[in-house]
Amino acid sequence: MKKFGYSIPPMKKLSKPIICCGFTPCVQRIIEFKKVEKFSVNRAENVTIGIGGKGANTARMVHQLGNSTELVEFVGGPNGVLLEKMLEAEGVGYRHVAVDGETRICQTLVESGNPETTELVEEMPPISSKDWKRMMDLFQSLELSGTVVPISGKLPAGAPVDAYAQICKLVHDRGGRVIIDAPSKPLLLTLEHEPAVVKINDEELLATIGGADLMAACSELMKRGAQSVLITRGSRSAFYVDALQRLELFPPKIDAINPVGSGDAVTAGLAVALNEGLDIREALTLGMACGAANALNLLSGYLKPEDVERLKEEVVLKDVDQT
Repeated sequence: MKKFGYSIPPMKKLSKPIICCGFTPCVQRIIEFKKVEKFSVNRAENVTIGIGGKGANTARMVHQLGNSTELVEFVGGPNGVLLEKMLEAEGVGYRHVAVDGETRICQTLVESGNPETTELVEEMPPISSKDWKRMMDLFQSLELSGTVVPISGKLPAGAPVDAYAQICKLVHDRGGRVIIDAPSKPLLLTLEHEPAVVKINDEELLATIGGADLMAACSELMKRGAQSVLITRGSRSAFYVDALQRLELFPPKIDAINPVGSGDAVTAGLAVALNEGLDIREALTLGMACGAANALNLLSGYLKPEDVERLKEEVVLKDVDQT
C-alpha cells in the first residue's frame, strides 16, 4: 500500500485564507481491481491511502490552485493523527477539534477501464454537545471579515440541526461570504442568513424543496434568502441562477478516470475565484474546469493547475431564457 503526495505550487500571499469546513473527514482508501464481482473474492491490484471528505477535498484543491486555506474539521484517534500528517505533507493548513470517536475510513473501488466507481462509506461517530461548542468557540476566534467560507457535506450525528445556520450567521454578521454544499433541513436553516452561493446537485435540490422543476426550486431557495444557486448534474450541464441571470454551464468533454471529488473541485474553484475578486462568469468557468480536472486523476481531491487552465477554454456558458 502507498500514501500519495503531490508537488504543490507555492501559495499566493493573499490577505484572507479561504476557510473550508467539512465536519465528517475520512481516511480514503482507493482500491483498484481488474473487475469487481459481487458475492465473490476480489483481489486488489493496488491500494492507495489518502485524504477524503468533502471539506478536506475542497481545502486541498484550494491549496493546489495556489491559495491559502484553513481546513476546519473534527478528528479523532489514530486515523485522525494519520489524516493530519497527510495534510501536513501536502502543506494544507488546518484547525481541528479533537473528539473521542475515531476518524472514519471510506473506500473507493475502481475497475480498470471503467470510469464509474463504487463507494463504501463509513459514518462518522456521533459528536457531543461539548464538541460542537468547542467548534463554535474556534469559529468565534477566526478572522471572518471579507473571508470566503465553503461549507461542505452532511452534518455528523450529534451536531445540532442548525449547525450550519450558526456558522452562516456568524460569517454573514462579520462580513464574510458562505458557499454551502449541503442538502435538507441543515441547508434550509441557513437561508435566512443569506449564503452567497448554494451549491447543490439536482437530486438533492428536488429532495430538499420538493417538486420536479429545478428553476422553481432555485426560486424558492432565493425567496428564502440564498443570494445565488449553482446546480450541478455530474458530467451533464450545470445551472446557475441569481437575481440578474440564469445560465447553463457546459463542462469540458473528458475521459474521466475517477469523478469522485469533482463536485468539491467545483466548490474550490468557485471559492478561489470569489476570493480573488473575479466576476461570477469567470468564477463559474473556473469551477467547472476544476471539476473536470479532478476527474482526470485516480486520486480524488487532486487537480493539476495546467489541466485547469487548458479546460477553462472548453467551458461554455449560455444564458437561459427566463420567459
